[in-house]
Amino acid sequence: MAQTQKAVWQKPTPIFSQKYDWLRLKSDEWLKGDIIAMYDDELEFDSDEFGIKIFDWQDVAELRSRFDQQIRFADGRVEQGFLIVKDGHLILLSQGREQHYPLSELLSITSSGENRKDIWDAKANIGIDISAGNVKQLEYFASAMLQRRTAFTRFRSDLTFNYSKSLSDDSQPVVSDTRRLTSYLDWFYSGRIFFRVIDYEYYSDLQQNIKRRNSLGSSVGYHIINNKRLQWDVTAGPSYQATVYYNNVEDSNPHSGALSLSTLLEYTVSRKTDYIFDYQVKFVDKASGERNHHLKTGFEFDFTDDFAMDLMLYVDRVAKPVAAVAQQAPKPSDYRLIVSIGYDF
Repeated sequence: MAQTQKAVWQKPTPIFSQKYDWLRLKSDEWLKGDIIAMYDDELEFDSDEFGIKIFDWQDVAELRSRFDQQIRFADGRVEQGFLIVKDGHLILLSQGREQHYPLSELLSITSSGENRKDIWDAKANIGIDISAGNVKQLEYFASAMLQRRTAFTRFRSDLTFNYSKSLSDDSQPVVSDTRRLTSYLDWFYSGRIFFRVIDYEYYSDLQQNIKRRNSLGSSVGYHIINNKRLQWDVTAGPSYQATVYYNNVEDSNPHSGALSLSTLLEYTVSRKTDYIFDYQVKFVDKASGERNHHLKTGFEFDFTDDFAMDLMLYVDRVAKPVAAVAQQAPKPSDYRLIVSIGYDF
């Protein structure tokens, strides 16, 4: 009597198209798309089907690249080649040679194509408030962020602009006009220590009688906490500040050496919500304000992969404000609570 044998299902071997990078999760799901980067034990992957997603590195079972990648190791070495991550090992294919490394030594992954858009991030926000009735006023807020990361460096530039205009008082149409541009370049020495090689800030504030204030410096930074939910950095270093006032009693434009301290904390509250605390203080001479503070703190709420709503509190404080001629000195602190809509590029 013939016995019927059941066919045993076998998982098919995937065929890798060279048009994509490939990612396999530990759940045995495959995604095709583009490797953007891996930092802080998180892989950013642009899926061809689902868009940009961030995965915990511990959830990655296999990774294959179609372009050269720059691989940075914990000891500071940087290697380049086609990347395969599999079975707890990292394999680099370069110039016909195959090199194997323990996966535990991996620090970061970035594209070696310097002109690829994957190493750039950008975001733009805008908020508008129009008041009518007893108070007629137009107020708008705009901000933009541009960032570029490689295996060794991080460049970031942030711009904020807050403008308020009275629609009923022609004698003083502009109520507030504040502009801030910051740009810095970080060089990563190790997994914890980095050097802020260039740190530049431009600031202008009509209410604080500051026509323009330029600061240039450098500093050393340290990752206090760096995991998948919480990143906390601190920096400290010297800088130089030059200030031009709209109009002041002594008719001088002071220059001052400065000591700059800053801290940045980013906490992932949930999959759709992030909290940010960004604070900086500069210690300068009395003619330049004595202590100049800037605080940005609040929440980012993601609607989709591209759109978000930001609820942010901005505080700018000059310990010793300089008054314009025949006017009282401005109050030391300015506060702004801003709700804006943002788009990620």
